[in-house]
Amino acid sequence: MSGNLNNRDKAVIAWAPAAPAWVLLLADACDRTSQRAAADRLGMSGGYVSRVVNRSYAGSYEEAERLVRATFGAEEVGCPLYGTIQLKTCLRFRRRKGPPRNPMQIDHDRVCPGCPNNTDRPHEED
Repeated sequence: MSGNLNNRDKAVIAWAPAAPAWVLLLADACDRTSQRAAADRLGMSGGYVSRVVNRSYAGSYEEAERLVRATFGAEEVGCPLYGTIQLKTCLRFRRRKGPPRNPMQIDHDRVCPGCPNNTDRPHEED
C-alpha cells in the first residue's frame, strides 16, 4: 500500500509525530515533479532525497535542511556585503570553488568565512 503514497504522505508518516517544514518543502517539490528532478536541483542523488523524505538518511540532517531551504525556500538572510539576499545566493557565494576571479569574489573570500550566516565553517570548541 505504501507504493500509492505520495512523497508528502511518506514524509508525514516517517517523521511522525510532526514532519519539519523543510522536509515537507522537499516532499512537495518531489510531488510537483519527481524525486530525480528535486535531487538534480539539490545537486544530490535520487537516493539521497528518498532517504531524507523517508527519514532513513545516515548523514547530517542539518546539511540536508540547509540545502532544501536554500534550493526550494524563499528564505532571506542578512549579508554583511549586500544587505538582504536569498539564502540560496548566500550558499552559492560561500561554496564557490577555485580562486577568486574578480573583486566581488575577493570580497566574498574575505567576508564569508567570518559571517554568522556561514554554517560551513568549523565550529570552535569552547
